[in-house]
Amino acid sequence: MKIAAVIGEYNPFHNGHALLIKKVKEELGADRVLVLMSGDYVQRGVPAITDRHVRAEMALYGGADLVISYPARWSTTSAESFAENAVRMLNALNCVDYLVFGSECGDLAKLDAAAEALAFETPEYQEALKEGLKEGLNFPSARERALPEHAEVLGSPNNILAVEYLKALKRTKSAMTPYTIMREGNDYLDDKNLTKLSSASMVRRELIRGKNIPGLEIAIPEESFRVLKNDISKYGVTLVDDYSILFADRLWKLGHPALLSKYKDVTDDLANTILNKRNMFVSISEFVGFCSSKTYTQSHVSRAFLHIMLGIKKDEVLDRSYYSRVLGFRRDSEDLFSTVMKNTEIPIMTNPAKDILTMEKNAKKVFDEETRVSNLYQSVRAQKSGAPAVNAFVREIIKV
Repeated sequence: MKIAAVIGEYNPFHNGHALLIKKVKEELGADRVLVLMSGDYVQRGVPAITDRHVRAEMALYGGADLVISYPARWSTTSAESFAENAVRMLNALNCVDYLVFGSECGDLAKLDAAAEALAFETPEYQEALKEGLKEGLNFPSARERALPEHAEVLGSPNNILAVEYLKALKRTKSAMTPYTIMREGNDYLDDKNLTKLSSASMVRRELIRGKNIPGLEIAIPEESFRVLKNDISKYGVTLVDDYSILFADRLWKLGHPALLSKYKDVTDDLANTILNKRNMFVSISEFVGFCSSKTYTQSHVSRAFLHIMLGIKKDEVLDRSYYSRVLGFRRDSEDLFSTVMKNTEIPIMTNPAKDILTMEKNAKKVFDEETRVSNLYQSVRAQKSGAPAVNAFVREIIKV
């Protein structure tokens, strides 16, 4: 059985995602596609618009064979950390043959050349990067300037993540073979109207506006759309500003830079900026703008805020204490489920009440952290919609 893995957020799942899975099976000849999917919080440092079980079910109807969760400790970090930890988790499954990812250029050789330059940094590159940072450039801009021969590749978001996956494969000496598929449809910055291949950003914009939910059928597979529509009609869309009062509480409780800098992505300088400007706080989205700068991008600040709000602290031991949880699988793909469970080196939970009894203590700490932040997500949804919260601990595996 040839197994391919895809790492995704599916926020939400749409036709472009379904097309990639289809191409993995047709072009690459994969028998099964495993998805490692971000949980209730995503890499931009915000909550997902719908919960992980809804997005997993959408993906299963869209062609994925098995969906396992990527906990917030790793799924809400920088592109480099996001990619490396995901690759380490997939390596530990000991059964994945290919890692597949989309890219704007679709040229694996170009992406791999950039990854080689970044995976094994030369002194010249390090000096050029340091110079750019000294001049006040943020890290992505400084890196792009330090590697002008790869600037074209490093200027697009999917290419950047693809390069990070390739770096991680090299650094971990992974047995997985990389495979890239060119992204189809409009760039998210140019996506002005809904089309068959609209980006996730465009779909989210329409959902947030709340005026065009029936029109989203054009951009989402039919059965996946049904799942999304049912959930949105009950809970609405989850937004980062739904957490604003919680974040305000954290701002006033953590009144010293040393307390704030314990959280992931919070540097001493950023901690001082946050505290110096906290009197300006009205909402999270607005406060991100106040605290961003040339040095700290909005994405970096958003991730820092999310980690403060969720209580996710820096911890090198926990950062390597991997576990995952089966969110769902297709009934005709149980062979993949069995293969993963037979070969994995990391805990893959199917029955939390039973599985936690044998988990190593640090993996259990990460599981407890993930359960806590997922239950917080459910509580925010319930408060906003009036519909009952669902305990993340007892959610059943989805089978389609």
